[in-house]
Amino acid sequence: MIWQKLKNILHFDTSDKNVYADFYKTYLQQFQKLDTKKQIHQQSFVVLDTETTGLDLVKDNILSIGAVRIINNSMDITDSLSIIVKNEQTQTQNAVAIHGLVQTELKGQSPQDALVAFFDFVGSDIIVGHHIDFDIAMLHKLSKNRGGDVLKNKILDTSYLARRLDHASDPHSLDRKEYTLDKLCTRFNVVPKARHTADGDAYITAIVFMKLVNLLSQKGVNKICDLLK
Repeated sequence: MIWQKLKNILHFDTSDKNVYADFYKTYLQQFQKLDTKKQIHQQSFVVLDTETTGLDLVKDNILSIGAVRIINNSMDITDSLSIIVKNEQTQTQNAVAIHGLVQTELKGQSPQDALVAFFDFVGSDIIVGHHIDFDIAMLHKLSKNRGGDVLKNKILDTSYLARRLDHASDPHSLDRKEYTLDKLCTRFNVVPKARHTADGDAYITAIVFMKLVNLLSQKGVNKICDLLK
């Protein structure tokens, strides 16, 4: 009893919270601190998208993960990630209509194998996505459910970058609904091929991101520290 009171007072916790799954331990061991003084063209980015059974963070699960890497403001489609995650959850008709994935087609990797591949691919790169908060939350859920934890990588949202481009002093004042991926594709003349698939949306978002980086550089945003503001 006395020891428990001392632990509570001193905020000790003897439970072993750091016994992570191997995929996450490897990720932590190899993770490198970001050099924010680097020029943007020197930094490697991973642009990703996920498709899920729905939009409920508690009830729904990831069906697929697509990602491509950008460095020197160019994309090599051979350096990409495409994963279908096995899932037995019943989906709504609306979800199937959007991404086209149904239970009988989900013969991909186990959630554990998908996490191994994903964390290995991402490494220490900056992660980019469109309205990416939901994707990251779903990846965190999957990771935690399999013995991992949250991503340590810096995160960038192309919707926010587009609003920064239009209103550098107060980007949050602009309506997110006016900066959907479809609207940015129209604005920047990007052909939205394979829309609403993880691979397709990652590829499209990568093109939009490169265009945003070029435009932001014209406004003096040239270093990683400037991009992450």
